[in-house]
Amino acid sequence: MSDIDPQIFSISRPFLARYRSFVRHDMIVESYHSDAGQMVSKGALHRISINRTPHDQYAYRLGDGAFRRVERPAFTLGFQPAGMALEVDGDAADYISIFQPPALYQSVGGDRFSPDYRRDELSAITDPTTLQVAQAMALAVEADGSDPLLLEHLGISLACCVVSLLGAKPAAAGSALTSDSLRRVIDYIESMLGKSDLSIEELAGVAHMSPFHFSREFKKTTGHAPHSFVVMRRVERAKLQLADRRRPMADIAYNTGFSSQAHFSSVFRRLTGTTPREYRRSFQA
Repeated sequence: MSDIDPQIFSISRPFLARYRSFVRHDMIVESYHSDAGQMVSKGALHRISINRTPHDQYAYRLGDGAFRRVERPAFTLGFQPAGMALEVDGDAADYISIFQPPALYQSVGGDRFSPDYRRDELSAITDPTTLQVAQAMALAVEADGSDPLLLEHLGISLACCVVSLLGAKPAAAGSALTSDSLRRVIDYIESMLGKSDLSIEELAGVAHMSPFHFSREFKKTTGHAPHSFVVMRRVERAKLQLADRRRPMADIAYNTGFSSQAHFSSVFRRLTGTTPREYRRSFQA
């Protein structure tokens, strides 16, 4: 089972159980249990894989290198560069797989991110920060109503972690987010709050910046990550609409960009300490 477009990334692998995925533009996040067997993969995206349970048997070949049998304890991160074939033969394990565009890594690491793709091994034991970010992405996918903006934000954070883990430092900050650019972005957010697939990449385009530098500069300027800012504005817009008792909760949820009424209620309660229904009652009291 797989939701991956073979034109973007071709992958053949054993049966996958408990498979959950998030697919958007050029980012894919998967959580699954893989049966024992062989995997062959290659595509236009970098693939980051973390086995949540250990392998007792694991052999792989990257590119045209020789097969290597190695130990792969739990929480080992593997990096498969875009355009390079990977073959794996291993026993069963639980996995997180994340597919990301090379352009993101170029914007994060710049010229400093140049792992030796001729090397036969591009893997490392995950540090606590990288593991926490990857686990958060998997948990978001496993939950009902994945938040695309949150996953995009976590994906940028993961790229920063992987760049550092593979021996580079994130690129220095680029140009600052000017007050005019910030105003354009905020105006755009306000006009697009009902768009459920609003993305950081889209907002970065309004500011004429890369998603990585935009996210960093936006938080530096506003004190909030783009994802958090958008969610807060959606909740504030929803509060205004809750004043109309005739308006169904589901309509308010979709009109303010939430993927479902359940997702809307969960986020609203987390930010306000009360449910939308309770807020509506207190507003009318």
